[in-house]
Amino acid sequence: MPTLARLTSRPSPARAHRERGQVLILFVMGATVIFLIGAIVVDIGLWVSERRNAQAAADLASLAAATQLRDPTDPNGAARAKGLDFARRNGFEPGPNIDVQVNPDTGNETVEVTIDEQGVSLFAGIFGITSPHVGASAVAAYGASPPGPDAALFASSSDCNAGQTLDIQAQHLQVNGSTHSNGNLFVDGPQDDFVGPVTWVCPNGFTNNHVNNSYQPPPRMVGNQAPPLDLKWTDIEPYCDGVALGDLVITNLSPWENKVICASSNLTLNVVGVQAHVTLAAQGSVTILGAGNNLQPADKLARTGFDQLLVYSSTDGINIVTPGGVYTGYIHAPRSRVTIDGSHIGTDVFRLDGAVVAASIRITGNWFEFHGAGLQGPPGPPQVHLED
Repeated sequence: MPTLARLTSRPSPARAHRERGQVLILFVMGATVIFLIGAIVVDIGLWVSERRNAQAAADLASLAAATQLRDPTDPNGAARAKGLDFARRNGFEPGPNIDVQVNPDTGNETVEVTIDEQGVSLFAGIFGITSPHVGASAVAAYGASPPGPDAALFASSSDCNAGQTLDIQAQHLQVNGSTHSNGNLFVDGPQDDFVGPVTWVCPNGFTNNHVNNSYQPPPRMVGNQAPPLDLKWTDIEPYCDGVALGDLVITNLSPWENKVICASSNLTLNVVGVQAHVTLAAQGSVTILGAGNNLQPADKLARTGFDQLLVYSSTDGINIVTPGGVYTGYIHAPRSRVTIDGSHIGTDVFRLDGAVVAASIRITGNWFEFHGAGLQGPPGPPQVHLED
């Protein structure tokens, strides 16, 4: 005979109890799966993010440290300090977990930054995974840049308190080549164009007073650079065609063609519209006056190592006051100032194919062209890259 449970289709109390137990087991198993998924999705995602941050910090710190590997005083110390500083900037405080190692077996050309970091667990700790390693390391290599475009203007004085070491107060000035000052650099256009690196050393040492001036590439601050030319009087004196005692004033270059004219004191050249091969050198000052001259170095200096030397002063500086003209070679005053004054030039162009290399340089007036030729300019920024 059918029972009441069968007639009403209801489970018996024993069967209902068994089903509730099964649901509890399924719930526990489901919760475990949820925690497992949470551990996988949340914690692994967190570890990946932490690992990515550590790798980015190690990469940046090693690249920054590698730029110091040619520091002239202490490359190891400078690289380590820069690496730790960049690790800190990217969220990793210097300590025993940050290591910056310059590799001595490669001639201080690579640096390795290691960040020893432990991850944080939210769910995975249930499974015994509490602090996985999420640190990273990176190795960066340093490569010196090739020399920049040939130097056109190079001021070697490194006294940052000496005013404008390289002082350009000229209109319609064009420089094709490197322009560098080991001190300050002052440009007061308003129509000056620089095609080539423009660099200086002193902090806050660059002044550009006119928006119309153009720079290709943009000016940048660099470290102290060695002069591309640094001659002494004893280097030149053996090639002098006699040394005039005292001051020497020349108004006719014909007797001096292809000679090295030297004076023990001051030397003045005052000629107009002359084309000649001649080199002027003095232990005192050198002054050049006159319009429309075309001067090139004396041929007898060929293969001497300074065959392009045009004007030299060992102590008292060089002053060029001239309405235009073409000058080829090096104008060199290693321990004093070169002044080029074109205030009365009008539209006549003063052109130099070579370089001015002096302790300090001042250019005033209108219509100048400087084309670097023959002397290597300062190198570009160091080339650093991550090693594979």
